[in-house]
Amino acid sequence: MGPRTDRSTSEAELLEAIRDVSHTVVARLMPQAVSEGLNAPTFWHLHHLEWSGVKHPRDLARRLGITAAACTWSVDQLVALGLVARHPSDLDRRQIVLTVTPKGKRTLAAVWRRFDSSLDSALATLPPEDVAVTARTLRTLATHLSHETTGAAPEGRP
Repeated sequence: MGPRTDRSTSEAELLEAIRDVSHTVVARLMPQAVSEGLNAPTFWHLHHLEWSGVKHPRDLARRLGITAAACTWSVDQLVALGLVARHPSDLDRRQIVLTVTPKGKRTLAAVWRRFDSSLDSALATLPPEDVAVTARTLRTLATHLSHETTGAAPEGRP
């Protein structure tokens, strides 16, 4: 199903606002990541390893929509920085399992902590009911987008 063309003004405004926030989040995060020795790809790859729970390089590449070679390059960088470790799989010694190291977890936490503190001051300017509605809306959108990516239907939908 393609994009709808009969959007209401408020839906179009929401889409534009989400794009604006997405760009702003990335612009605010990247200096934090760079201060921790990460470039954009390595930051996002480390984040996805920790957040998604994927363990195999091929699954990470698939999740990120990148080639195996690009994933290997990024994982090599993360391993060299001590943020990710490679281990043989317990189930199949020919397969490699990736884990975020304690240093990797601390690095991610530092980036997100600095980002969160800058976001806290912006959130403090909003009425609590706006924050609650926005949080619910964004979670719902994230759930639907996630299900579109994985092919599973959102709860309550066919």
